[in-house]
Amino acid sequence: MANCIKCKAALPDGALFCPMCGKKQVAEKRKALKRANGTGTVYKLSGRRSRPWVAAKNRVIIGYYPRKTDAVDALDRLTGRPLDERYNMTFSEVYEDWKDEHFREIGPSGVESYENAYKVFKPLYDKKFRDLRASDFQSVVDIYMDKSHSTVSKYKQLITQMSNWAIREEICSTNFAKYVKLPENVKKEKEVFTAEEIEKIEADGSDAAKIVLMLLATGMRIGELFSLPLADYHKTYVVGGEKTKAGRDRVIPIRPEGKPYFAYFAAKATGKLLLSGYEGQKIPANFRRRDYYPMLDRLGIKRKTPHATRHTYATRAVKEGLPPEFLQKIIGHADYSTTANIYTHLDPDTLVAAVTNTLQAASENGKKKKP
Repeated sequence: MANCIKCKAALPDGALFCPMCGKKQVAEKRKALKRANGTGTVYKLSGRRSRPWVAAKNRVIIGYYPRKTDAVDALDRLTGRPLDERYNMTFSEVYEDWKDEHFREIGPSGVESYENAYKVFKPLYDKKFRDLRASDFQSVVDIYMDKSHSTVSKYKQLITQMSNWAIREEICSTNFAKYVKLPENVKKEKEVFTAEEIEKIEADGSDAAKIVLMLLATGMRIGELFSLPLADYHKTYVVGGEKTKAGRDRVIPIRPEGKPYFAYFAAKATGKLLLSGYEGQKIPANFRRRDYYPMLDRLGIKRKTPHATRHTYATRAVKEGLPPEFLQKIIGHADYSTTANIYTHLDPDTLVAAVTNTLQAASENGKKKKP
């Protein structure tokens, strides 16, 4: 039984006021339990946040959580193992603990990417993580050197993050994953449509071919064209774009040879979008798979992604002398170097002709200046 905080008289259970002196009884504040040293800390950030609770250990933030209990659970998962047990954790055990923490912060595609990378390291699953060295990681990565640089980079990213986690948990002391060498990042030349291939597409006459010719006439991305409102079609140009700030709501002139195809779809539009009257696949991914590639196969044209139309547009524009700042605006890049590095593909004859013409022009200007 409790006593009054003033007169010390006995109080009935649950009494808010003392029946003897009338003093209001103040409930004693419960002190938060302090975590044991070395097991981490949990604290709450100020302001309105979806994940205000922070779990941290050794001055390293483990993660942000919507509830305090989630943050406490995260710490308990890390500190639940005795030191000697953590010290002997295998590669697969480290991965399981690492992903429990890391996968909370990434989307489904990121999770799938890491899970695929993890499968590559199956030969290391049962080995103690603290015993692994750069040569062990490299021996696995070397098997996949024929894959793309970006794919193998994901393998290294996984073991690097796992190693950083293991260092934080005092499982090992060195991140040997950072010494793993990757295949040379060789940039592949982007493909463009040749004049002969464009002639074949023009002769095809199908609606799918007309859409490809519209892409070739504007340099638009396939998603931009399929989402273009009919109201943004202005006969000689369109206003549209997506993906980047520089690319949105830009004015895109239509090359003369492409104007009939835009007019064709504008006339048969059945909704708010320019291509609403197209009877094929209207979702870009489906159009690519079911309409675009079958058309190329039918015409005997080597398969290229629809983005090749964008490369082709930029390359033709440069050859025809379109000023760089105009091409940059039409393509929708904030920096012309992006346009030049990615979307222009000048053949040797064009480059030689450009240099020759420049030298001839310089020579003629020099002769004119002589007295």
